[in-house]
Order: sequence, then structure tokens, then C-alpha cells
Amino acid sequence: MDKGFIKLNRKSFAHKFWTKARVLSEFEAWIDLIQSARYDGAVTIEYIDGREIKYGRGQYPASIRFLAKKWTWGEKKVRAFLDELKKDGSITTDSSQGMNVITLCKFDKYNSTEYIEDTAKDTVKDTDISMILKELQELKAQIGTHQKTQIGHSKGTNNKKVKKENNNSIKESPNGDKKETEVSSPTHPDFEKFNEWIKKAAPYCSNTKNFPSQITEKEFFKLKEDYTSRQIADTVEQIENRKDLRKRYTNLYRTVLNWAKKEYGKNKIQQEKPAQTYVIPD
Repeated sequence: MDKGFIKLNRKSFAHKFWTKARVLSEFEAWIDLIQSARYDGAVTIEYIDGREIKYGRGQYPASIRFLAKKWTWGEKKVRAFLDELKKDGSITTDSSQGMNVITLCKFDKYNSTEYIEDTAKDTVKDTDISMILKELQELKAQIGTHQKTQIGHSKGTNNKKVKKENNNSIKESPNGDKKETEVSSPTHPDFEKFNEWIKKAAPYCSNTKNFPSQITEKEFFKLKEDYTSRQIADTVEQIENRKDLRKRYTNLYRTVLNWAKKEYGKNKIQQEKPAQTYVIPD
């Protein structure tokens, strides 16, 4: 049966059985010429041993020495083999370019144009598939980047939201007391004066290292609901001067409130003496 084709992928000639070092038979040498010849219809130019060699479909530039090494033959045997192929019309040779260029005369019988068209179609299909896969990978990467950006944006928004909630949530002071963190607003002038006074008159009490939880503006006006400015100032000065007791306290507001209750009771706003100097205005 001598009709039809056996489609043999050119990658087969990279198989270990073909590339294994050995002396090729004449049939293997003939197969090697067929698979080595250019199957593309376009003429190409290649630089070989410093020479510009032009060749096209069904042609193979190869010197006698190169083929002898490739087939593990002697150069005499290569010449005889090529002469035999030329005699039966299988090949022609041309050395006009300074190198032996072998042309397979019946190349289309072994590599039909139909096969080339099929190969071209397969190549186009492979290219199309490759492009589709590439586009899918790029799209996947873009979606991944978009999702990361959205996640990052969501995290940033959530972090800001949590931070805002935390700033407005109930916090626990170092000594276990709970107090509300005030929403930032303009400081009242009376509270500013109180802070200026306490820094000068009671440096120990106003130091956050000694009292991590200081008196807030809201707490200051809570104290003023029950006690006069003079009473609050006297209480702070008492704490400042009692070095033997003050180290056990960390919340200045609670400390002032408890000491004022013991000293004046609750809701005991008393009339301040006219002769006294007001250190904290009402």
C-alpha cells in the first residue's frame, strides 16, 4: 500500500531514539534529508560559515563534511549516496553560493501543499487558542487587581469606620474606671484656665505619667455641678501635697471626686469667702 500519508510530527526527530548516537542507514539518511529540507514556501536567507545562503521550499544547505558528521559516515560514503540520489532523480545539488545546497526534486510527494495548508490552519488555530488563553489570563489578572483594590478600599473604609467608632466608644481608664471619650469640640474657656492653673499649681497631678487618666472637660463641669472652683482647687492641692497617698491613684477625676465627697459631701456647693483669691473662675 503506497498511497496516502503518515503524518509524522517534526518533533519526533527530537526523540531519544532518533537522536541516539549511531551510524544511520541509507533510508534514515534519506528521511533526514526530507525532514531537514525547508518546508515553508517562502525563500529565506541564512548565514552559514560566514556565507549568505538563499534557499527555499524543499532545499537543504549542507556540506559533505557536515552530513558525514551528522550521519556518522565517511565523506566518501556521503558523496556516493548523494550521487545515487541524483542519478535516480531524487535530488539535485548546487554549489554556486559557496556551499552545497541540496534540492529534493519530489519534495511535494513527501510534504504536500495540502499538509502545509493543514499545518497552517492548525497553526492559526493554535495561535487563536494561545491568544484567547492570553486574553483570559490578562482578564483574570485585571479582575484580581480590581478585587484587591476594592478589598483594600473596603479595608481602608472599614478601618476608618472602626477607628471612628473606637474614638466615640466607651474606653476603660488604666485604673478600671469607664469613661466616655468626648467628641472633639472647641474647648471651653473655663476648662482652658483650669488646665493652665493645674499645670502650674499641681505639676504632679497634671503629669500623665502619674495620672494617666486626666480630668476631661466633661468631667470638669460635672465637678462644678457639685463643687465650687475653690473647693475643686483645694482638693487638687491636697492630692498634690499628699505624697504618701497619691501614688495609688491613676484617675485624677475619680480621685478628686472621692476626696471632695469626703471633704465637702455631695452637692455641697458652699459660698466662697469674699477675702479669698479665686484661682479658678466659675
